[in-house]
Amino acid sequence: MDEQYFTIQLEDGTEQKCRAIMTFDSDDHSYVLYSMIDENGNDSEEVSALRFELDEDGKMTDFTDLETEEEWEMVDEVLNTLIAEFGDGEEDFFTISDENGEEIVCEVLHRFEIEEFNKSYILYTFSDQEEIGEIFAACYIAGEKGEVQDLIPIESDEEWEKVEQELEALNLK
Repeated sequence: MDEQYFTIQLEDGTEQKCRAIMTFDSDDHSYVLYSMIDENGNDSEEVSALRFELDEDGKMTDFTDLETEEEWEMVDEVLNTLIAEFGDGEEDFFTISDENGEEIVCEVLHRFEIEEFNKSYILYTFSDQEEIGEIFAACYIAGEKGEVQDLIPIESDEEWEKVEQELEALNLK
């Protein structure tokens, strides 16, 4: 796809220029993964998605928000596949939602297992930071290609002690 730009109307009525990163279709809808363009012409680091229709000239129009959890899961899977296939392979990213439902892209800093608990763990941070900020830890379930498919909270003090020992050994603090 040639580089394609489009404009969306924000909730406050202003218009926002966006760059289409990728379009794809499901059985029911067409979707665009995009980044917003700032006043200097730079892409934001955040990637989002919308549904769209094509007009008679083949241009994207009638943008609408994704409505279901299933749609967001499908888009997230497409984005993770895109990153896995076209990323540089050295960094691993996944997306979580905060308490307001906003998507946050996270970067895996380290993966490890603790045999005592028979679980896999990751240390990660938010990827929109210039340098490593707060480091988070969680158990995780890996997908077919090793991508982070689901996060599971660390529940016991014994697990936290082992995770903190791993963090100290890596000297990431």
